Amino acid sequence: MAITLNTMLALTARFHVTVEGMDLGGWARCQGLEVKFNSKAQPEGGNYQYETILPGEIKYSNVVLQRAINKNDTELVLSWLRQRAETWVNASASGGGGTATIVLFDSRGTEVTRWMLRNVYPESWKGPDLDAMSAGVAMEQLVLVHEGFL
Repeated sequence: MAITLNTMLALTARFHVTVEGMDLGGWARCQGLEVKFNSKAQPEGGNYQYETILPGEIKYSNVVLQRAINKNDTELVLSWLRQRAETWVNASASGGGGTATIVLFDSRGTEVTRWMLRNVYPESWKGPDLDAMSAGVAMEQLVLVHEGFL
């Protein structure tokens, strides 16, 4: 199967994130859509041909989102974080974490696929490093913890 340049662009073109029904806008980078099954090999006495493979704990990585700060989308993220901070101590009383949806679009804006993350909480948010002596882009980073997307 040949992969054309158009196909490669479609797989990484752009994506959009919503959390608990709140639109957090488009992002430039998403890392951590990963699942590990952590199988365990268990030797059996008298069996010299193979080790029995047992299922282990399924683990999901944190999802790290990054983008250039912009007035509208950054305010949406900060608003969601304020809401989470208000209920943080009593998170279980507030219904726990919500659901996040990450939707990947191709270069024409057509949805390619989506991931639905269960029981999502903010792990951290980081604003830009401000330096009047540089001409860099002001970036923000949002890290989400979750219980899985499968």
